[in-house]
Amino acid sequence: MNARRAIALLTCSLSFGALVVPSVASAGCRKAHGAPHAAPVVRLSISGVFRYHGRSFSASGEQVRLKGTVSGISDVTGERVHVRVYTGSQQIRSAWVGITDVNGLCSLGAFTYSSKIWASGRTVFKVDHPTTTHYPDVFTGRLAGLTVYKRASGFGANGTGVGVLLAMLRKLGYYAPIGSHYGEGTGKAVLTYRKVNRMSRIETPSARIYHLLQQGRGAARARYPHLGTHLEANLSAQVLIFFHGSRPVEVHPISSGKPSTPTVLGKYQFYMKDFGTNQKGMVNSSYFHNGYAVHGYAELPTYNASHGCLRVWVPSAAHIYNHIHIGEWIAVYW
Repeated sequence: MNARRAIALLTCSLSFGALVVPSVASAGCRKAHGAPHAAPVVRLSISGVFRYHGRSFSASGEQVRLKGTVSGISDVTGERVHVRVYTGSQQIRSAWVGITDVNGLCSLGAFTYSSKIWASGRTVFKVDHPTTTHYPDVFTGRLAGLTVYKRASGFGANGTGVGVLLAMLRKLGYYAPIGSHYGEGTGKAVLTYRKVNRMSRIETPSARIYHLLQQGRGAARARYPHLGTHLEANLSAQVLIFFHGSRPVEVHPISSGKPSTPTVLGKYQFYMKDFGTNQKGMVNSSYFHNGYAVHGYAELPTYNASHGCLRVWVPSAAHIYNHIHIGEWIAVYW
């Protein structure tokens, strides 16, 4: 056998092998057209939102991420789904998104779609994969339950933007009223959040505050979690925090001692309580060391201005008083 004939025979053998051996993807993934298989199942979820009372909320302009899985399909290789977003009956977004293999068998796929949604109102995601000449599986999915809302601008505002703001603050442990009106209590809660997170000490929200709250960020941190159920007075932030271990339960704004009459520092236990208003104008006082107390007072500036005690907002004074117990620890520090 000469060399030229040997090369020809080898070439024929390789060509023949390519014709008779099916590809791994074809053999292991895609079913033959017309082969019976179960209807695909689509599961959808969203992230980057705030969940409250079984519903999802997002401030206008925030990034929302749709996640989906598709099971019971013949082959996800190279396939895409059509994602459409509606506010009410109006379509506001449309995109084709690729499906990726999850289980290595091409029968379970996943996809993600992210977008900033500006239009406020009830938002619905619809996903579908239409039949094509080369792919038999048809499936659809629908996800409702997301409300996109406009942010509250400040005092006097009403509606979802206020109600969700208050719910997000309460979830992180900030003492905030229940409702949908932006009044004094809402302002104090926003101020407290700003204090803890070293922002300007005003009582109105910002887009950044809404963003951080929606991501679940900005909670107060305990310096002495080993004290168990205790209070901490962070004088640098001018806040009083009730902790269960390391978890903040309530955070209140305070005004501590001014430089000429500073608040005593250290760890102490409450030893006496006095309900009502005394001759010095101290409201519902809880004493922790040599006459130093946590109490309500008519004036509550955003900075340290007291005679040494820890002043709190008078409308919250009775609530704070009722949640402080004799023998409970308080840590006071800068």
